Amino acid sequence: MTAPKQPPPGVETTPGGPVVFLKDAAARLGKDPRTVIRAITAGQIRGGALPRPERLRWYVYEDQLPTSPGVAAPVDTRIDELQARLVSMTEANRLLIAAQQDLLDADRATSEAADRYQAVARNYLDALAQFMTPGNIGELTEQT
Repeated sequence: MTAPKQPPPGVETTPGGPVVFLKDAAARLGKDPRTVIRAITAGQIRGGALPRPERLRWYVYEDQLPTSPGVAAPVDTRIDELQARLVSMTEANRLLIAAQQDLLDADRATSEAADRYQAVARNYLDALAQFMTPGNIGELTEQT
């Protein structure tokens, strides 16, 4: 039986938490696997290599990697992010509605161009108002 290959000195061989193996880690970092190995060896990325008979099995700690589209972030983080986005979009739409109303209320000459402009502004206001209308009757009582 062949002795397992050993990593370079200073590279850990026992993971101490959730890890991602080299191929997936390199893809999430957008780097070549050899570059990731050099970064682990240099101590730039926390990771290590599991000794194996034929070759090392390199890994990177999960917390060293960006979240990829295929990998779900922790539920609490995703909920917090979605809530923040919702609040931001809701406020942006409220500001747009107020701005549209200001445009409609502005004293304009009664020329044909001004009338067409006001008709378009009303259409935008209607569209924004529909976006802000609650999706169900229960949302009418909720305040954000």
